Amino acid sequence: MTENTVERYPLLPLRDMVIHPGSVTSIFVGREKSMETIRRAMDSNRKIFLATQRSSDIIIPHLGDLHETGVVAEVLQLLKMPDNTYKILVEGLQRARLIELDESDEKCQTAISSHLVSTLPQGDKETHLFQKSMSKLIDAFERLNENQDFMPSDAWRELRAKNDTERLIHAIAESLKISFIDQQDILATDNIWERAEKVRAAMENQLELSRLEGQIHDKVRAQLDKMQRQYYLQEQIKAIREEMGEAEPDEFETLRKRAKEKNWSDEIRQKTESEIRKLEKTPPMSAESGVIRNYLDWLLDLPFSEKTEDSDDITHAQKILDDSHYGLEKIKDRILEFIAVKHLSSSLRGPILCLVGPPGVGKTSLAKSLADSLGRKFVRIALGGVRDEAEIRGHRRTYIGSMPGRIISALKKVKVKNPVILLDEIDKISSDFRGNPAAALLEVLDPEQNKEFVDHYLDIPFDLSQALFVATANVTHSIPDPLLDRLEIIQLSGYTEMEKIQIANKYLIPRQIEENGIKDIQLEYTNKSLAYILRHYTKEAGVRQFERELAQIARRIAREVVEKKAEGSKVLDKQSIIRYLGPQKYLYTRKELENPIGKVSGLAWTSAGGDILNIEVAFAHGKGKLTLTGNLGDVMKESANTAIGFVRSQAPHLGLTFDFFEKNDIFIHVPEGAIPKDGPSAGITLVTAIISALTQRGVYSHIAMTGEVTLRGNVLAIGGLKEKVLAAFRGGITHVICPRDNEKDFIEIPQSIRQQMQFHFVSHVREVIALALVQGSSVFQEKAGLAFYATHLTGATTQPM
Repeated sequence: MTENTVERYPLLPLRDMVIHPGSVTSIFVGREKSMETIRRAMDSNRKIFLATQRSSDIIIPHLGDLHETGVVAEVLQLLKMPDNTYKILVEGLQRARLIELDESDEKCQTAISSHLVSTLPQGDKETHLFQKSMSKLIDAFERLNENQDFMPSDAWRELRAKNDTERLIHAIAESLKISFIDQQDILATDNIWERAEKVRAAMENQLELSRLEGQIHDKVRAQLDKMQRQYYLQEQIKAIREEMGEAEPDEFETLRKRAKEKNWSDEIRQKTESEIRKLEKTPPMSAESGVIRNYLDWLLDLPFSEKTEDSDDITHAQKILDDSHYGLEKIKDRILEFIAVKHLSSSLRGPILCLVGPPGVGKTSLAKSLADSLGRKFVRIALGGVRDEAEIRGHRRTYIGSMPGRIISALKKVKVKNPVILLDEIDKISSDFRGNPAAALLEVLDPEQNKEFVDHYLDIPFDLSQALFVATANVTHSIPDPLLDRLEIIQLSGYTEMEKIQIANKYLIPRQIEENGIKDIQLEYTNKSLAYILRHYTKEAGVRQFERELAQIARRIAREVVEKKAEGSKVLDKQSIIRYLGPQKYLYTRKELENPIGKVSGLAWTSAGGDILNIEVAFAHGKGKLTLTGNLGDVMKESANTAIGFVRSQAPHLGLTFDFFEKNDIFIHVPEGAIPKDGPSAGITLVTAIISALTQRGVYSHIAMTGEVTLRGNVLAIGGLKEKVLAAFRGGITHVICPRDNEKDFIEIPQSIRQQMQFHFVSHVREVIALALVQGSSVFQEKAGLAFYATHLTGATTQPM
């Protein structure tokens, strides 16, 4: 770069534009100082200095507000505008550098600048490379100019003929549609080769943009041509039909004909006709037209009057239920009762059944069997995780993409108004700012209200009273009370081990043999081998995991058949089960071999059924601190404190000093600490374990117990007795102590279990102590005061074996 003699020129600051050397451009001048600059230039040699402002917001720029590199230009023409501003025509002459700004004159700023001379390539090699770069630049511009027409072809030829490389670079840069920042960067580059490369890079971006615009234009044009072609063909078809005397089917008449065939109420018919008339007046291509058509399609497809006839054959229904499910007598009886009453009374409204039970006991499949036994269609609606009220009631038509709720959508799917609708996992519904779906279900599941259920999308009543709703849930405590009040709860307990074996023999094994293609293999198995799978590879109330394990065995056998390792028959014994399923996954808690001291077998209910819950108690010299371990919940901790409170109140009868509990620490532990445990039903178990540890008397290992305890020692009722008894039976327990108030639940326990176990129903802890502790096993028996309990024992009710 070379700078020449310093020159002084009147300054004209530019906003958001750059003038290149050789460029002839019109500029509008409105600032007072800028207008004074033009007047002085016209009075002298007409030359001014053009510099671009760094920010267009500045009214009076100073030296730091202007880019250093500008252009010396000549004012070719001055035109005074009606608003007293100027329009000038200027020609860029020479690149120049702004050195200083003379602001001594208040009316006009003067730029002190020096002319810039561009740096040219040195040597033959650089010159050759520069010429190649210029050739590429010129070729790229000519290709771009063919599509964009940046510069008239005559002007381009004239510019090429002058053979002025620098002028050519600036002319190309000026014609490009790039920002003034990029234009200024090109102008400020002193090395002419670098300047040419920057222009070429900007040109390549323009070419890529031009290519993309061309592709978009072609696609749009092709789409328009397709639409025009379709319109042309439709017009031809219309003309041909008119020549042949065939009337073109009218869309609105077709809609009216479909509506006329429906057995609708006057309200629905009037609503449909109103929508058809609205559609006739709406332009076919408008968005509203599509909304109205979609609404009419829903109205015409919904089964406002269509329904299926119920089957009254109770014997056939009984056979369907027995063929599909083993056991579950209570729910089967309820279904048969409904069929019988329906046969005698045509006005019976469908009950709202809710099947509650642990996973895998057949709640969902039972609802399908209910539909089959009634001869109705079946549809399932999954409610797990639903948190939007509109999922039930639908969206109003004012929203884009609105549609009816799941209830109406399900009815459209089955095309009848009286199907069996399964509301699966109703206890998993949640809510957020969009509303509460459980509240929306109140109307759906209320026989007094659902006769005129109004979906927000339809905005007309729909009769849901003839549909039979069946809900499923794992628990009821998470279902809101108003919704729970509308449901007829039917509890499905877990299966016994023998019931699971019967289900496997009757349903699961034949199904897995069929699905895995091993019908030619004679699979030999016993109930003992199935029981081994149940005890060591599953831990559930239902049979879902059990079937998965059977499926894995079937797949392994199928692979052996394909690999020619198995043919004829296959024996399923303990060794083959371990080979197919791997090591045992679960070890069920079993009774102690001896009568332990300070350890009692309690019974717990879990979502997978029942389980034996061992509770351990120990005392050590200390300061009366209570330590509870084993991941216990708040309710179970309160139960432990209640048990200790009762024992402390009986200290005199146990031969304890008044300060015993202040001088000794109590440790209560429930094994398997990674598993959370909670609930009050371990009350009598805790009392028994504490007294056993205090008196050093053993607890009979064949006894397990469950029951809530109060501070006065009363035993209160508990839940899940059947599941707990099944867990005790599975663990080898022969005697179960439970609350007297649960004697009514004794009938729920399978007869086969009742015949092999003995049950003791108690109302007070003293009865538990008399039954559970080993008499005469401790040297402290005289001091323990257990004779007090035996003397005052009212007597536990015992169900004999």
